Amino acid sequence: MGNFKKFCIAGNKLNSFIGGENTFTVAVSAFLQAQAKVIDEFANEGPEKLDLIRYFFGICEPEEVQELVEKMNNETLYQILEIDYDNYLKVRKMLAKKADVNNYFAMKSSRYWKLVSNQRICDMIVYLVREKQLYKLASQFLLILPPEVMSEFDKYTDLSEDDERNLYLALEDNIYNLPLISPKIYDHMLNLFKDDMEIFFILDTMGELVKRRGQIDDITGSFIKHFKKSGQRLTIQWIYSELYGLEYELVVEVLDQLREKDYISSSEKATLQSLLKSGGLDYLKEMKMEILNNT
Repeated sequence: MGNFKKFCIAGNKLNSFIGGENTFTVAVSAFLQAQAKVIDEFANEGPEKLDLIRYFFGICEPEEVQELVEKMNNETLYQILEIDYDNYLKVRKMLAKKADVNNYFAMKSSRYWKLVSNQRICDMIVYLVREKQLYKLASQFLLILPPEVMSEFDKYTDLSEDDERNLYLALEDNIYNLPLISPKIYDHMLNLFKDDMEIFFILDTMGELVKRRGQIDDITGSFIKHFKKSGQRLTIQWIYSELYGLEYELVVEVLDQLREKDYISSSEKATLQSLLKSGGLDYLKEMKMEILNNT
């Protein structure tokens, strides 16, 4: 009974805001407290209400709407996605020279998708492909799925090979970034496009690059596994001992990944790069002297 009462109150508050009887703060609070079914029903009552829900998704923190997205109806989410993606394409056309506009999920209005579960994202991909035939929009989600999901993409989605092939083709030039993001799907992609000579030839020339990317992911993954198993922070000394002797360019990319995932700070990354580039600990002595001279 309590849940039912809460269900009704949230919907009433949202409708009251539309009618000018509630403040914006009350409406946002109602949105965040509402059950997914309330939001689904409200958003499907008209374009004005859908726009309000879409706006709330854009201004709220990703963590605040994550659970809501997990439970909302595919059709409602599709309607929001369709408008946001169309706006994104317009922005990209106007700001074509800026690199960050080439990533739909770099847009503030869609960043919450990066926190949604992998299975929810895969379910959305399947819906967009099978129900809407929107391969272009669905393909954008491939770029935020982690490598371990992409390597078993067929198990998460159960799409046919034709659907999967069309999904990859919808990425256009980004199709060649996919095996660099998820190296384990490289062989699968070669097989998928064995009859498309242009794509197959380019993919075939990427073999060494993909192999290198796989090495970087494996090393980074082993560091993260060590961290989760031991529960201890990754120290500069430990990382240095593990990376010492490896090719410097490969080391830099591993450190970039660790920094991106917040396992090390920017200053730790800079220190490790200097240490590993010089091949010894002399850098620490130089840094110590520099600090002493400036005090």
